[in-house]
Amino acid sequence: MRAEVILALRLKVDMSVLKNNFAVLKKLTTAKVCAVVKADAYGHGLPAIQAFDDADEFAVSSIGEAYEMRDITDKPVNILSLPDKTVPCSYRSGIFPAVCSEDDIEFISSRGARAVNIKLNTGMNRYGAEPEELEALLFAAGKKRVAVKSVFSHIYSVSAAEEQFEKFMKCVSPFSDYIPQKHILASNFTILPQYMHLDMVRPGIVLYGYGHSCVTSAVTAVCGITQIREVRANENIGYGIWRSGKRRKVAVLGAGYADGLRRTVDNIPRYAEICGFLCPLVGQVCMDAAMADVSGLNAKVGDEARIIGSMYGCEALAASYGTICYEVITGFSKRVKREYIYESNTNEKKFT
Repeated sequence: MRAEVILALRLKVDMSVLKNNFAVLKKLTTAKVCAVVKADAYGHGLPAIQAFDDADEFAVSSIGEAYEMRDITDKPVNILSLPDKTVPCSYRSGIFPAVCSEDDIEFISSRGARAVNIKLNTGMNRYGAEPEELEALLFAAGKKRVAVKSVFSHIYSVSAAEEQFEKFMKCVSPFSDYIPQKHILASNFTILPQYMHLDMVRPGIVLYGYGHSCVTSAVTAVCGITQIREVRANENIGYGIWRSGKRRKVAVLGAGYADGLRRTVDNIPRYAEICGFLCPLVGQVCMDAAMADVSGLNAKVGDEARIIGSMYGCEALAASYGTICYEVITGFSKRVKREYIYESNTNEKKFT
């Protein structure tokens, strides 16, 4: 008897792959490792963080994410983005906000923070104080009795890394006695020289299997076939005008753009893995469904379709959208269940 198949889109997260990714990356540096787990662990879900137990610290994007992390770890939790002053909050012990102005320091101090990370702008022009402002910020922190945990910046392009690094070091070196920790590299630490690693590196997307040959994607995105249709030549498929052109056997998949499987402009080719073959999606993706051409295959209702799998990975899907895998992997919606597989060669699973 066929086992019951869940027909909603779900992400299968292989925890042993994540754990191995971290172990491999750890060997590439002598610096501390701060695992970046923002955006719900890059879309993998908070349980995925268990795979990074050996991290020295963690980093998130907001106070809300920091609260979630403090509930599950005693290690330092760094907030990489600047304070949103419209959000009522208090900074618990072990949470370290980023600041780039005296106003930021005033704000976080009034809400209980006792140590901060000062963010410098070395060329990205997103967050950060200008280098010449560092001395005043160190003084302002001392005046408010707020300790400086670190001073950090962010590389916007590997090609500009040397220039940014030199700018950063020129700024912080005169104040080294007042700066316990310096860091500037994120996932790019894997390809940049050791002297740039400084006191800590902040791997993000590379933890999850993207951006370096030494790591492996841990995610498979799976849904079920909900209906099989025989479509005659020149009949329409889906919304708008999409003519079949020939007789097709079409599988209706239980995943759509409300799950994170996006519509595309100009019907750029995309595929699903079904019955061991790459099957093109046909017609436009709907809110709750997509259609795949399974002509010639013994596909049937209840079979699995892989939107991301071993034959068609996240990078390929991202290319069809004209975007990057970061956006794809963090774009699966809340109704997409995460299934955690704790050993690759066992059937032990947990859902969230």
